[in-house]
Amino acid sequence: MTLIESYAPVLLQVAGTIGGVACGVIAVWLARAIPPKMELDERPRPMWWWALAVVGGGVYGWLTANAVDSSALLPAYLAFIAATLGLSLIDLDHQLLPNRVLFPSTGIFAALLLVGGLVDAGMGDLLRAALAGVTYFAFLLVVAIVARGGFGMGDVKLAFLLGLAMGFRSWGSLVVGIILAILLGGVASGLLLLFGRKGRKAKFAYGPYLVLGSWVAVVWGQRITDWYLGT
Repeated sequence: MTLIESYAPVLLQVAGTIGGVACGVIAVWLARAIPPKMELDERPRPMWWWALAVVGGGVYGWLTANAVDSSALLPAYLAFIAATLGLSLIDLDHQLLPNRVLFPSTGIFAALLLVGGLVDAGMGDLLRAALAGVTYFAFLLVVAIVARGGFGMGDVKLAFLLGLAMGFRSWGSLVVGIILAILLGGVASGLLLLFGRKGRKAKFAYGPYLVLGSWVAVVWGQRITDWYLGT
């Protein structure tokens, strides 16, 4: 084993951390530059909010680098971090997942995932990712139609991107991510209703909870599945 090979895991973690911080900066830029201007009664976020987003990007970049353990796949998942973190910040402030961020982000991630998958995985993993993206999209589309307002079309379109990222990891990761998103979003919306922060017909930003579920699933989804199944 050469010196470079022995330090490869550490270098990958460093790259993930630095890349994650850069993704956080990009996400903050997206959140501050892309959405429409705030209404007069809305207060701008404090600086610590944006700093927390950048730090969170760095921490999750490190976790993701450990999870994917591949220099070929890391660029795709860093793009995933930048896109989903930026969309979450936008959705929290504006209850909006803009197509001009969502569509290019999905395309960039899919292209990088295709390249990384061909280098360091296989067509089976890529096919599973595509099927998972379509599955999550179709699932939320049905829920949105049946629930009539529970999810917006932005959430439905976001589900395809999240499904790609989780599905490439495993089917178990996809299932864990969906369950966590439903649980986290349900608890958050229930608490807002309970404490009077939102009315029953008020808009609710579900995107961040879909993203949070996917972030957990990408890193720990298969471990959670194996633990639950006792394998």
